[in-house]
Amino acid sequence: MVHLAAKNKCTGCSACASSCPNRCITMVRDKEGFAFPSVNNDICLNCKLCGKVCPAMNAKEICHQNTLAYAAYTMDTKVRMESSSGGIFFELSKEVLKQSGVVYGAAYDKKFRVTHRCVDQYENLDALHGAKYSQSDLGECFPEIKKRLECGQQVLFSGTPCQVSGLQSFLGRGYENLICIDFVCHGVPSPMVWEKYVLYRSNLDSQGSLPQYINLRCKKSGWSKYAYSIDFFYEDGARYLCRNSEDEFMKMFVGDYILRKSCGYCQEKGYERKSDITLGDFWGIWDVAPEMDDNKGTSLILVHSEKGYSMLKQINNRIKIKEVKLNQASQMNRAMIKSVKHQKVRGDILEAISKSGFQPLQALLPNQTKAKQLLINKIEKIMMKALYTGSK
Repeated sequence: MVHLAAKNKCTGCSACASSCPNRCITMVRDKEGFAFPSVNNDICLNCKLCGKVCPAMNAKEICHQNTLAYAAYTMDTKVRMESSSGGIFFELSKEVLKQSGVVYGAAYDKKFRVTHRCVDQYENLDALHGAKYSQSDLGECFPEIKKRLECGQQVLFSGTPCQVSGLQSFLGRGYENLICIDFVCHGVPSPMVWEKYVLYRSNLDSQGSLPQYINLRCKKSGWSKYAYSIDFFYEDGARYLCRNSEDEFMKMFVGDYILRKSCGYCQEKGYERKSDITLGDFWGIWDVAPEMDDNKGTSLILVHSEKGYSMLKQINNRIKIKEVKLNQASQMNRAMIKSVKHQKVRGDILEAISKSGFQPLQALLPNQTKAKQLLINKIEKIMMKALYTGSK
């Protein structure tokens, strides 16, 4: 009998499915929209390889030492304005493509579902630009990456910390030609909720027509002090442009209503990572190093390995960079070191959206929690006002 991780610990990294020699494991979404391994016992060889590669069941020691922290941004203003923060991922990816390598990262498909994709041409790199707030479908990425690595091709893989961990467990050994980049992860939202939200917005904004593009980190309203906006643009010219703090999906995401259960027990938090480089927004840069904040986005970089440091040196002439202390990097990036705490009504919210489609948070909250949430919203507005004005 196959023994896999408990449901509240499984990250959906797909290492088990990718490793199965008889392909008897498939990743199947549950009613909350998250993918979990499903085993066809009729063809299972009982080799137990799936359990051996599961990172949730086999925590591995991190060998990297002396993590260094930096604030940085690309000097290419166009790239920077199209990026979530400072455009460092784009510069690293461009460097790998220049060396005839490939880049794997999250992209939207035609229906704005989030899937991992391989990019081997510079002109296609835009697809990996920007934040996608949905757990991505990895598909056959892991076996593809292994084939490329075995052929000697350089591969850059970008994903959540648990996806990086899953890839490394699947590979079973280190590769000098593999660069792994993770990011400061708040948690992964349900793909079901995201897809229903896109339909909800499309019905409100453009009579059901899907957007031409979505930018969840639009900088038209700025970036510093969390000023970015959500931007949906449609073929008929309709547009939804909203500050992130007022968007209904973002309230559920940041409020910890729609995240995967394992995000509450994340094993990948901390300064030391299994990746070579960790990227994120350098929230708080306006206090740590104001000269690095011009309201266009600044990246937080943690370098964990010699490979990571070598990659950073290769793009040094295209970026502005400043070393900082680790505690400065995490001061306003608590997601770097702490797991989320799920809302008690998480299951009720996900069930309601699954059955009835996306609705604003206040409509989904049970009556007894609505007054409490209204009070929380009021407090948050006061805090945000103080943050923007610099008052204490």
